[in-house]
Amino acid sequence: MIKKFKTVQKIVNKPTSVLTLLLTGCLAFGSMASAFGETAPQGVQMKEFSLLDTATDVVGSADFTPEGNKDGHFKLQLKLAQKTVINSVVLRSTDAYGKDNYQGVWRTNHVTTGWLLGIVQDKIVTTGSGTKHESVIINPGFRKDVKDPVGEFEGDLTFDLYASDNGTIKETQYYVLEIETPQGTITSKPITYKSPMISEDTSTSTTAPSTTPAPSSTPKPAESPLPSPGTTPSPAESPVPSPSTTPSPAGNPAPSPASSYDDESKDIAIHVSFKGNDIHFDDAQPVVKDGRTLVPFRQLFETLGFTVDWVEEGSVQKAIGTKDGLTIELTINSTNAHVNGSDTALDVPAQIIDGRTMVPLRFVSESSGYHVAFSSSGNVWSISIEDAVPGGSTDTDSDPAPTPSTEPTPTPQDDPTPTPTPEPTVEEVEPFVVKGYLRNLNGDPIPGVIINADNQLFSDSNLQDVTDENGHYRIELANLPTTWVMSTNFTRDYNGNEQRFYLKSDVDQPFAGSSGAVRNFTLKDVVGHIEIHPDFWSFSDDLPQFEMSDLEVTLTPVGPLFDGSAGKTITTHADVLSTGGHGVDNIPLGNYKISATWKLEGHAPLPMLVRVTGTSKYALSTEFDFHNPLGAPSIFVNQIDTKLDKQSEE
Repeated sequence: MIKKFKTVQKIVNKPTSVLTLLLTGCLAFGSMASAFGETAPQGVQMKEFSLLDTATDVVGSADFTPEGNKDGHFKLQLKLAQKTVINSVVLRSTDAYGKDNYQGVWRTNHVTTGWLLGIVQDKIVTTGSGTKHESVIINPGFRKDVKDPVGEFEGDLTFDLYASDNGTIKETQYYVLEIETPQGTITSKPITYKSPMISEDTSTSTTAPSTTPAPSSTPKPAESPLPSPGTTPSPAESPVPSPSTTPSPAGNPAPSPASSYDDESKDIAIHVSFKGNDIHFDDAQPVVKDGRTLVPFRQLFETLGFTVDWVEEGSVQKAIGTKDGLTIELTINSTNAHVNGSDTALDVPAQIIDGRTMVPLRFVSESSGYHVAFSSSGNVWSISIEDAVPGGSTDTDSDPAPTPSTEPTPTPQDDPTPTPTPEPTVEEVEPFVVKGYLRNLNGDPIPGVIINADNQLFSDSNLQDVTDENGHYRIELANLPTTWVMSTNFTRDYNGNEQRFYLKSDVDQPFAGSSGAVRNFTLKDVVGHIEIHPDFWSFSDDLPQFEMSDLEVTLTPVGPLFDGSAGKTITTHADVLSTGGHGVDNIPLGNYKISATWKLEGHAPLPMLVRVTGTSKYALSTEFDFHNPLGAPSIFVNQIDTKLDKQSEE
């Protein structure tokens, strides 16, 4: 019998006298977080509340204006059955149990003291060519009259919330959101980064999507050296030897839900791409051991064009890849590898982790003649495998994943790996001058973009220049005893929509004005994700329980992608997103047609109906594009609803 879930919402009635209490500039009403024995406002449901990142700067303490500090960027999804007035929205910092910890309160009007909570609504507009998204600022500043409501809303709504940084915005902090209506106040449970509140789904963890791998009835084509992202090998092609010949943990070929392996990257999202195309690892995700990134053997080798083989000689197990006169042989748990018969020492051996054969990514890639580049942003690591630059170095002694220390995320300046794109020219550093280039990953210049040099001595005192036809800029700095940091924020049109990009310089380090600096910018990793919301009530009780990992999603490009390429069809399974919820991550920016199929073991595949969230009609397939929420230029998203096609059950 299928399980159906609803999130229990709690109501808060705040006495007027409580609203005037202050404690270190914040309201102390942790004990007022909920009132038992009452019901939530009728027809009001908080479907999702999550912290996306702490990397934007679009609001200040009192109005919708950047002030040089990073905001907390949250996502809110509401379902309002009828027109509902929202009087105020309040974000509180709390402990894990929802009790105020007095680190900050953010709000939309003077219902409490605190800082501004900026709200941007994602509105879907239907045109003759399809649907598009518009970002509308709901509150450009404080509503100073406590009686002035935020607005009246109805239907399925998506909002981006921005909490101005008061010095305590951080991804390890817990937060609770309160939405006040005339009928009462609905309150979220405490959330933190990667731990969202999601209704109608018990799974909110991002660490273990499922205790069993997603089944696939479609075998991977043996003749394809570069499989489509997300393709799952059939059991016969699995890189892990069969349980009868391999000492599989506890005799169970499925990955354990709680591995004994201490993954150094458990709080890091690792994205790997090959020549600009994301590699989707279905059966096992990349891990880090002793500062080295390990990835599933078969998928990496086949992506690089190898024919793979698994050999067992007594207790010795070997993973072997062969292509064009090159043979790489890795022995499980051995620090010696063989490349065309020559011994090569490894810092970390190939090994079996949770029933999956994992191999060192950099060693295999660079031994194959490719260049490996590493970059990081917050808790996201990006590793790209590209054709080697002529005359470049392939240093196998370094690895894109540095050994984690007390700081779990490496800063770009700590990464010794150069960017994959060579410098257009060699720039010389000049005192009191900062200069450089803005270009894309292919090295093409991006002209007409404002570059900002922000000094750290005074607020709102940027110096600027515009990139020329070669993508070059040059800024003469003021003679001040201060350091400077570089950034740029610009838009580009794609299919009639403006996509916004916020970039830090490739070397994101402050520098002294008296010394000057060269700071280049590279537009790269232009990817998005879709969030998938299933309608659990569309499944009849005589069907097995629906699991998101059993949902196969096919994305077919419609027209050129943002980078001008034709793109490739992506077939993969829904998974836990790095931002929370379920869907598909790391999709190259473009227009796509999406379809979905429920594939569960022992049951015939069942087609699903899909629609863009907020539209009225379901269909077997629909087209969508991406948008980026206002002020969050590094994030491109869309939301898709899906439900079972009732005709498929007949």
